[in-house]
Amino acid sequence: MKGVKSLLLTGLLAAKLMTFSAYVRAESTVDSPKIHHLVVVWLKQTGDVALRQQYIEASKSLAALPGVLAYDVGTPALINRGHANPALDESYDVAVSAVYESQQAYEAFLKDPEYIRVAQQVLRPLVDKYKVYDFSER
Repeated sequence: MKGVKSLLLTGLLAAKLMTFSAYVRAESTVDSPKIHHLVVVWLKQTGDVALRQQYIEASKSLAALPGVLAYDVGTPALINRGHANPALDESYDVAVSAVYESQQAYEAFLKDPEYIRVAQQVLRPLVDKYKVYDFSER
């Protein structure tokens, strides 16, 4: 009987520990701020409408990867502001704006085999240069 009680107690303790562990993991992702990721891209053939569209279409599949909350990609909007603004840069070809659940989700995205494949084999061969801006939501 003593062995059965010990076994039950061990099982109960293990179940409580697993529940607590799951709670801690859930809490850590809830407290982790969203990550915003902005990429501004200049293509090798600047202004080429077909290459811009090729980049956009090829990158859309990345929106379905785990941890991605939003993934938008497009070209300069060319807004008429009515006056010159030296801070405005419309020289780029494509921009990507993405939001990730957390820093951990973003870091996992960067290691995802599909992201690596698309980035290295499809997107980067089209790119002359790019700038990346990442920030956390507070």
